[in-house]
Amino acid sequence: MRIGGELTAFVGGTDESPPRDDDLRSRRPDQTGGDRAMTPVVANVLLVAIAIALGITVSIFALGLAEPFQAEPPIASFETDYTADNGLVIRHQNGDTIDVDRLSVRLDGRSYPLSAFVADQRLAAGTQIGPLYPAASQDAQLVWEQGDTSSLVYTATPPREGTVPAYLRFDATTVRSYGGGQDADAEFTSTMGEREVTLKNNTWKLLDFEYNVTAQTVLEFDFRATNAGEIHGIGFETDDSISSNRIFTLLGSQPWGIEYGEYETGDGWVHYEIPVGELYDRSLHGQTPSLALVNDVDNETKRPSNSQFRNIRAYESLSQDSSIQFEFSVDGATVTEPVRSYGTQDKDFGTAVSDDNAKLTLSENTWTYVPINKTVTDKTVLAVEFNATSQGEIHGVGLETDESETESRFVRFYGNQSWASEANPAYSSGDGWVRYEIDASSALASNGETVTHLVFVNDDDAGGNGISQFRNVTIYEE
Repeated sequence: MRIGGELTAFVGGTDESPPRDDDLRSRRPDQTGGDRAMTPVVANVLLVAIAIALGITVSIFALGLAEPFQAEPPIASFETDYTADNGLVIRHQNGDTIDVDRLSVRLDGRSYPLSAFVADQRLAAGTQIGPLYPAASQDAQLVWEQGDTSSLVYTATPPREGTVPAYLRFDATTVRSYGGGQDADAEFTSTMGEREVTLKNNTWKLLDFEYNVTAQTVLEFDFRATNAGEIHGIGFETDDSISSNRIFTLLGSQPWGIEYGEYETGDGWVHYEIPVGELYDRSLHGQTPSLALVNDVDNETKRPSNSQFRNIRAYESLSQDSSIQFEFSVDGATVTEPVRSYGTQDKDFGTAVSDDNAKLTLSENTWTYVPINKTVTDKTVLAVEFNATSQGEIHGVGLETDESETESRFVRFYGNQSWASEANPAYSSGDGWVRYEIDASSALASNGETVTHLVFVNDDDAGGNGISQFRNVTIYEE
């Protein structure tokens, strides 16, 4: 897919051309019609005056004082291409060659110098910018900077909503030492639009990277090393103390950490998708504030050693596409949708379906949802048959517009915590299957609001054996 665009405006300099030598010579009366002749003295004075004026003009431009003459954005056309991993590439098609120092890229309200994305100092036809990864931003903007003002030159949009990966940017995160004295050399530099980082020799770093690790968490990145040291690794961390049970080692002569893969120097860039949630012990699941990057080489004979990481992100594997399908009814129509991990509360994704996908069973600490698109009215009812074979902390349902759980949007059937509104009557141990009909506009959402997530909850942070079952789920107008 290509998107083209042109701006038609003047760039750089002034429209006034410097006088030619012919124009500076005095002319005879018979060459100028009614002009009066000039004496040599007058002509010489005029020549000196013109020379002085030209000198002043050159000085003004040399000193950069001619800004008012360069206030317009360039005449240029651009087009957008998309990379295989849903990055954006903006290509200068034709028009003016532009000074890179005068342009910036704006992503999600933040501006970055264009020099972070291109190698050339001049942006000529054929030059590519990127790839760019707008992440949460709706677009990537190319901006012409002019002193205290700026002009929008070009806008590129992601290929599809929600498909652009939210890669870690090293200019937008705090970096600090990891493991105290382990970070002896602290050789840490970022490049490629702040999505690629290089660690050399003994460099152990922690980056602010808040993430809730669940059984479905995947850590994705590219890795390269040209000189092997003792430990080259990456992993989620909760504090500044090194943790061998949290760091995945990709290369190195020292047996430390969780060995993953068989990288060899010379392999170049290798893409990794590590199923962290599966490989971490369950006790390591939960909120983690940091991401650790390690390049360790105490042995002087192995120096210099390096690790390079780029395009780092974390995501929930089942939040993208789930093989677990649940059948329910909306306004008389039977629908089947994938069951997905919900928000930051889902630690275990203990999810199963049965009875031809019509019964959903949740165990351990599990928050899930199925996508819907329903506008709630004062007659909307959510009907659910519920059964609990073992009590946890919260057993319930909710209607949401995003993945940030709001207590007022949930109804609790059962559990030993008082979070959310309690169903009437409350469920009791041994009740078996109980049918609930919930007035959605008074208990779960606002009248006229469109909800997108039908959420099912079996909360059990204490590690108990709570089990929730749901069947015959129906949303209808009374």
